[in-house]
Amino acid sequence: MTTKKGRRFHLSLVVVAAVGLLVTACGPPAAHELRQGEKYIQAGQYTEAITVLREATRVLANAPHPVQAKAWNLVGLACQNLGQFDAADNAYRLALKLDRDNAVVDYNLGCLRSQQANYPGAIDYLTTYIALRPKDVQGYLRLGTVHFHFALEQRTGPERTRLLEAARRDWETADSVSVSAFAANALGMLQMQRRAPTTENIRAAQASFELALQRDPQYAPALLNLAIVTQQYYRNPAQALQFYHQYLTVSSNSPHAKEVTLLVHDLDTSQRISITPDNSAPSAPRSPRPSTKANAAPSNPAVATSKPPPAATQASVTTSVPAPSATSAPAPPTQVSNSAGGVQAPTDVSSNVNASASVPEPVVTDNGAQPRTPLNQRLNPLHWFSGKSKTNDQASTDEPPPVPPGTRYEYPPYVTLIPGDRARSKSLVAEAIRARQARHFAESIRDFQDAIETDPTFFDASLQFGLNSIQDRDYATALESLHRALTLQGDSTEARYAFAWTLQKRGYFEDAVRELDKLIGQHPEDVRAHLLLGNLYADKLREPKLAREHYMQALTLDPTNAQATNIRAWLQQKQ
Repeated sequence: MTTKKGRRFHLSLVVVAAVGLLVTACGPPAAHELRQGEKYIQAGQYTEAITVLREATRVLANAPHPVQAKAWNLVGLACQNLGQFDAADNAYRLALKLDRDNAVVDYNLGCLRSQQANYPGAIDYLTTYIALRPKDVQGYLRLGTVHFHFALEQRTGPERTRLLEAARRDWETADSVSVSAFAANALGMLQMQRRAPTTENIRAAQASFELALQRDPQYAPALLNLAIVTQQYYRNPAQALQFYHQYLTVSSNSPHAKEVTLLVHDLDTSQRISITPDNSAPSAPRSPRPSTKANAAPSNPAVATSKPPPAATQASVTTSVPAPSATSAPAPPTQVSNSAGGVQAPTDVSSNVNASASVPEPVVTDNGAQPRTPLNQRLNPLHWFSGKSKTNDQASTDEPPPVPPGTRYEYPPYVTLIPGDRARSKSLVAEAIRARQARHFAESIRDFQDAIETDPTFFDASLQFGLNSIQDRDYATALESLHRALTLQGDSTEARYAFAWTLQKRGYFEDAVRELDKLIGQHPEDVRAHLLLGNLYADKLREPKLAREHYMQALTLDPTNAQATNIRAWLQQKQ
C-alpha cells in the first residue's frame, strides 16, 4: 500500500519528469525557441528574441509554472535591453508569480528598478535575491551600487551616511566572497565621498585603486580614478598623463574615449604654454575639458562600471562613484553625475567581466542605476539641445557671437514653480540619457524637456540640461536652465559657477561678476570663482587692482594651482 509520503515523492518525480520532457522533447518548438531566444539575447538581437520567446510562452501555456517562469524571465530581459521597461516589468512580475523562488527574476527586477531610478524598489528585490543566494557575489555588488546611487540622492544628512555605509558593507561582503577589481575600485571611491577628503582618505582611495589594478591591470575605471587623484590631489600632471594614456589604451572603444582624449591633449598642452609678462591679462591656457564638473581634471565621479556575470541570462551591474573636486583655471562646466536626475561622473566606463546579456547603461553612470550626473558625473557630453542631431565637429564650429559690449543680461521674471511627478521626471531623465548614449539626440532632447515639464522643481534635471547645453554651445538654453536650477537651489556651487561662466562666455561680463560675487559670498574658498573673477577684471573690465585681489586669493587658497606661475608673472608685471 502506498503511503501518503510515498505518493508525494511519486508526484514530485512526475513534476521533474514533466519539466525534463518539456525542455528536451515534449513540445520541441518551445524547447527550441527557449534556446534560440537565449542565443538572440546573448547576440544582442533583442527584437528577434522577443518574437521567438513570446511564441514559447504561448506553447508553454500549460507547462509547469517554473518552465513558464523561465520563458517570461527571458522575455523581460529582452524587453529591458530594448528599453521597453513597462513590458519588461510585466514579464518579470508574471515570471515571479509563476515561480516565487526564482532568484534570477528578483535580480533582474532589482536591475530594472535601478535603471528606473526606483532605488527603494531595487533594494527590496536585490535584498530578496541575496537572501535566496547568499554566496552570490553579483548580488552584493549590485546592491552596493544601488545603495550608493540612492545615497547620492540624499545629498546630506544621516540618511546619506547610512546608505553609504550600507554600500560599503555590500562591497566588502562581495570582496570577502570573491575578490574583484570592481569591489576594490568601488571601496576606493567611497573614500572620496567626503566634502573635504582628508589626506588619510586620499591615501586610502589611492591604495584601493592600486589594489584594483593589481587584481586586473586592464581595469579602466581604476586607471581613470587613479589619474584623477594623481592630478587633483598629488598635483602630478606628468604621472596623471601616464594613467590617462593607459586608460585610453585599454578603453579605446569607450563612448567617452574622445572626451578623455581632449582632456589629455589639454592637460599636455597646459604643461607647455605659459603667460608672458607683457600680456595685459593672464590668458591662462585652456584647462583640460573636464569629464564632469568644471576644472582641470574630471571633478565629479569617476564611474566604475563593471558588469557582473548574469545568473541564467540576467542584467548586469555598474558602479559609479564621485571623485575629487578640481581647483584650477576656469573652464567650461560640464555634466555632473549625481542624483537620479543626472548620472553623471568624469566618465561612465564599462568593463565587461564575463557578462552574457547586459542592459544598456542609462547614464552617466550605472547600468541599472539611474542617470547620475551622475558624473554624472558625466563625461561624454553629447549635443542634445539644438533640436537636431549634430556631430561634435559641427557643434565646435557653432560658437555664437558674444553680445555687444556693455549689454546686460535680462534675468527672467520670478515664477513660482509647481511640484509635479518627481518619479516620472526621474524616469524621463534616465530615458534621455539612454537615448543620448545611443546617439538618438532628438529623442533625448524631448525626454529631457518632458522631464522638466513633468516636474519643474526637479533641480537635477535643470542643472544637467544647462550643463549639457554649454557643451552644445547653446548658451541661451544653458542660461535659462541654470537660472531655473538656481531658483530651486540658490546655494548650489556648480549651478552658480556654470551660470556665471556662461554669462561671461556670452559677453555679459558685469552680470558674471555679480554671480561670482554671490558664489564667493557663499563659498569664499572656491578657487575657480576667484580665478574667473581675476580674468574678468584683468582682461574684460580693465580693473587690475580687483584682478590682483582675486588672483592673490586664488594663490593663497591653492598655491600649487596649474596657473600659479602664470599668475605670479602677471602680478609681477603689474606691480
